[in-house]
Amino acid sequence: MRYIKNGTLKSILLIIIGATILSFGSYNFNYQNNVTEGGVLGLLLLLQHVFNISPSITSVVIDFSLFTIGSKFFGKKFLLYSILSTITFSSTYKIWEKIGFLVSSFTNNMLIASILAGIGVGVGVGLVVRGGGASGGDDVIALLGNKLLKLKVNHVYLATDAIVLLMSLVYLDIKQVFFSIIAVTISGKIISIIYKDDEDNKDNIEEIDDEIIYE
Repeated sequence: MRYIKNGTLKSILLIIIGATILSFGSYNFNYQNNVTEGGVLGLLLLLQHVFNISPSITSVVIDFSLFTIGSKFFGKKFLLYSILSTITFSSTYKIWEKIGFLVSSFTNNMLIASILAGIGVGVGVGLVVRGGGASGGDDVIALLGNKLLKLKVNHVYLATDAIVLLMSLVYLDIKQVFFSIIAVTISGKIISIIYKDDEDNKDNIEEIDDEIIYE
């Protein structure tokens, strides 16, 4: 009889839980309180506003292109895990939309809103990358920066987020960008902590061969 090794099952569970937390936070904290995001998501919104290209098109092209690049460095399972994360995020986000907001709005206190948004994204994405996948294209960029340039993942997240948020000033209010920077700073640090971004975990995301044991 065949059994999936515990490591693979643990990775799958981490990715599903992480993507679900990410969708919950994105809907209840980011979307409800108008806290924007940096990275690839922010880039998609920027392209939509400037060039009128739908994120439904650009997200597929950009995210899956980066997932494919990531799989060259981190293995075939990385691509599969990233697809699992994307499917989980999309399906659970639709569930939250049908249920409605489960958390009160913090539009009158944007500092709290940005902190909660940062925590939601940080915990969600952190669990996904800890499981061996990516929740979006910016995760691939951060992980490649960590692997190839030996940079801490939170530093790469902060750099890419800051660049996109500054570019987004062409259509966003400066106040929105300010609180979004707070959110992405918090999320980047949490991701780094959960991912265990230190010398003992440089190879945390790597190729995982099919792990089947027999009894």
